[in-house]
Amino acid sequence: MHGDVDQPSVTVREVGEDGVVVAAVHGDLDVDTFRDVREALFTCLNGRASALVVDLGDVGFFGSMGIAVLVEVRQRADVVGAGFAVVAGRRSVARPIRMTDTEDLLRLHRTPEEALDAVRGRSGHEAEREFSWWSS
Repeated sequence: MHGDVDQPSVTVREVGEDGVVVAAVHGDLDVDTFRDVREALFTCLNGRASALVVDLGDVGFFGSMGIAVLVEVRQRADVVGAGFAVVAGRRSVARPIRMTDTEDLLRLHRTPEEALDAVRGRSGHEAEREFSWWSS
């Protein structure tokens, strides 16, 4: 237990009429808090979502359990045929993902706009994305 744990919350909103759902996670995502986040993200995929974008822009601490949750949710998205992308604009979130070599699996993006374009199939420059600022 970390002592004062910033309990996560997940804000869900549908973006447009194409069924794309954005789930913004707020707070810490670690061994103490992952169950609530996983449940909320799975609930998004149980609906009519054509795609799920997980926005981690407001996550403070991001531990290995956070990566495990994202991998699970990505697998579930594949099973239900939904698109999937992750927004990791903070180095504290992006770095562990890159260190575990899961950025391609999780379809990592720096901004919500990039992620939305990707799940909607409008990402013509995805191969040219530069992640060097995340690696240091």
